Amino acid sequence: MVKLGELMEKINNRKYPPFQYFMISVISLTLLTNGGVPLFLTFLTSTKDWQCLTDNCNPEKDLCEQTNLTDADWYSPASKATDKFLKSYKVYCGYEGYFSVISSSYFFGFMIGILIGGKIMDKWGRHRCIWVGIFVYCFTVLMHAGSKTDFRVFGIAHVLTGFMSGFVGAIYVYQSELTIGRLRNIGCQVHNETFSIGMLYGALLSYYIEDFALICIVLIVPALFFGLVIAVWIPESPLWLQVNKREEETKKALKYIAKFNNIKFLLEEKIDPIETKADDSVGALFTFSCSTRRTTLIFLFSWLTASFCYWGLSFNVGDLIGNLYINQIIICVIDLINRPINYIGVRYMKRVSFLRTCNVGMAISAVICMIPYKKEVFPGFNITKISALAGRMIADLYFSTVYLYTSEVLPTNVRGSGLAICSSTARIGSIIAPFVIVANKISPDINFSAILVSSVACFILYRWMPETHGKLLPGTLSEMRDLVEGKVRSNIVEMKRTDHVRLLDSESDEDLSVSVVS
Repeated sequence: MVKLGELMEKINNRKYPPFQYFMISVISLTLLTNGGVPLFLTFLTSTKDWQCLTDNCNPEKDLCEQTNLTDADWYSPASKATDKFLKSYKVYCGYEGYFSVISSSYFFGFMIGILIGGKIMDKWGRHRCIWVGIFVYCFTVLMHAGSKTDFRVFGIAHVLTGFMSGFVGAIYVYQSELTIGRLRNIGCQVHNETFSIGMLYGALLSYYIEDFALICIVLIVPALFFGLVIAVWIPESPLWLQVNKREEETKKALKYIAKFNNIKFLLEEKIDPIETKADDSVGALFTFSCSTRRTTLIFLFSWLTASFCYWGLSFNVGDLIGNLYINQIIICVIDLINRPINYIGVRYMKRVSFLRTCNVGMAISAVICMIPYKKEVFPGFNITKISALAGRMIADLYFSTVYLYTSEVLPTNVRGSGLAICSSTARIGSIIAPFVIVANKISPDINFSAILVSSVACFILYRWMPETHGKLLPGTLSEMRDLVEGKVRSNIVEMKRTDHVRLLDSESDEDLSVSVVS
């Protein structure tokens, strides 16, 4: 018997395995759309600032009270797209309540979508759900452009877009199962880096292009193109296939990956079956054993803390320049700088040590923010704002790493559902953060105290978490339990000319067909 994880490592174990870099690039590039769309749509539905252009407009009166105004008498200073959006949908009068509902509906739809998407991916497979979901997601984005001047249709499209964004949001599960151990770190960073570039892409488009319908069309181009590439050139996850006892399809997927890497794949033993139980659902994470239950609860608290600290510190950064779009572009650039730091930290400090270091950094940032020193160190920046900005960067590093780490601990048969529950818990943290900020009016520094306590708690709890560096992904709850309890040693696989895998000479004309002997 040969383990599937070892086979995946061997058929990709070249210095620069073509399939790995192709797969990571293609899957990550779909996030240019997934990062840009929510930013663009949120900007449109959250900006109501306006200024007068002519003497017919009175800036001291409410815009809705000035019934004699035309579109030429006033404008929105945020961007050309926002200005046209406000005037096309007439949302500046009579729809004030819709703004808050529309803005939050996207994230509500996302939370429901990722829960359903994770469950469906575990049951029906990663590949099919991802590429079909991407195309449906693009259609819901286009619904915004086709809503004409009906703001209610726009709102429905907004909810559906959020739902489908969450549905395909578990795409990292698919990527992580196809990525070999030594490249999982860089794959995660490329994944998150592309999402940040997508946010920058959405911000720039919405700032310079006037027609928001055209922006929607331009935004979905990356997802449509790379979604098609996924459908045609990237196979189903062999791990998912083997867990679901589809051995012939598993061999076919392995053969395809080996051929892509120009590797001769000769399998003369059966692949070690991954035994699962009929009741192995996401709920079994809490009931299978004390160690899996403890690990799952720590993950949920860790995700909640990551989101809460990220948004709690972000809200205290405030306006950096004053313009909504320019502020976001600056934040995106900061996120882009974070990714190389994240890669180096995870590579040399390993997963758990880096996460605990981030916990310390967020705690220190919260303590500094509580220092009552309001004098500006730089123009527009006092100690609180500088520390909050640094803490936000650290929280971003923490968030990215916990995403990678969670996918490496959860077993294949519930990885999609488990990651979906963790992501939904993170949304609770982002919902709580604004209310804690408001609580500062009752007692100063409640927000920073909460960040301090939650960061210290995570630092302590990670004392009982396993290190996953150099280890194969667990396929079942039993393998997860062994990993958590420290029974799994490093599984780094070296490339050897064995009977299982043979590396082809670059000048060889040998046939690439695979001979499988059961």
